[in-house]
Amino acid sequence: MARRPRLFAPGLLYHVMVRGNQRRKTFLNDGDYQAYLTRLSQYRRRYDYTIHAYCLMPNHVHLLVESSRQPLAKFMQGLQQSYSQYFNLRHRKSGHVFQGRYKAIVCQQDEYLLQLIRYIHLNPVRAGMVKRPEQYDYSGHGVYLAGKASEAIEPQKVLAVMGGKARYRAFIADGMADGHKEEFYDVEDQRFLGAEGFGEKLQDQHEEPRKERRRPLDKVVGEFSHAMGIAASALRSADRSWAVSRSRTTVAYLLVRRRGYPLGEVAKYFNRDSATVGTLIGRLAQRIVEDAALEREIDRLHKKVVA
Repeated sequence: MARRPRLFAPGLLYHVMVRGNQRRKTFLNDGDYQAYLTRLSQYRRRYDYTIHAYCLMPNHVHLLVESSRQPLAKFMQGLQQSYSQYFNLRHRKSGHVFQGRYKAIVCQQDEYLLQLIRYIHLNPVRAGMVKRPEQYDYSGHGVYLAGKASEAIEPQKVLAVMGGKARYRAFIADGMADGHKEEFYDVEDQRFLGAEGFGEKLQDQHEEPRKERRRPLDKVVGEFSHAMGIAASALRSADRSWAVSRSRTTVAYLLVRRRGYPLGEVAKYFNRDSATVGTLIGRLAQRIVEDAALEREIDRLHKKVVA
């Protein structure tokens, strides 16, 4: 049976779940957890998403996100690809880090926002990893207890609704004895969590997004090369000088990571091997995460070229 298309619209609440490939660990040490959180913060800012809760478990991730005008697929693709590149380079591995398609359930916000924040932040307690959620370092629970924004979460809005930090702490304590809640997974149409008819109503309100028609590569490459002050022909040539190679990698990164062109198609266009281009893109992505000035430079270049 064909996969059902995901519904997307700005302002929807999604419970996103991502598992390690074949349920293997996706985080091997503290550095891995921090690398994922860094990227979560980066892509949250880039796509103007709101993160209401997160919990990074050894072999899976829970995110509770509110969408902006940018598609959830773009947000998740950037986040997952960037971390996968990091993980494989850091641990000298290859292949998929995460299991296929992530799961994203559209949730009725008024009824389930607070319940899901509690459920997600109590994951480590239910798993027997800690006795209290504040003992776990890799969830958003501590941000709510502190009441101050972090790079990933701004808790003030939710805390205001709940009546402050003390009320939040009590709300979490009330759920400590709760076990696994199958109703959060066995949902209407496998996509919607809400009152009866919630999914149908959303589908009536929001049409499924049409697949964007990509512009020809030579047109987009020409615009990027013009913005960078280099001839497009040089990027496709055998020239391996530092300046040309750097520009070629930058354009390839923008095409694959920001515009969604297939890696193989981009590599073929530049007359390069896919594995080589993929490695170069991964290294540049890692540098962008670590260098804020470089990230701003790439963002400015991307905005110069009309989609």
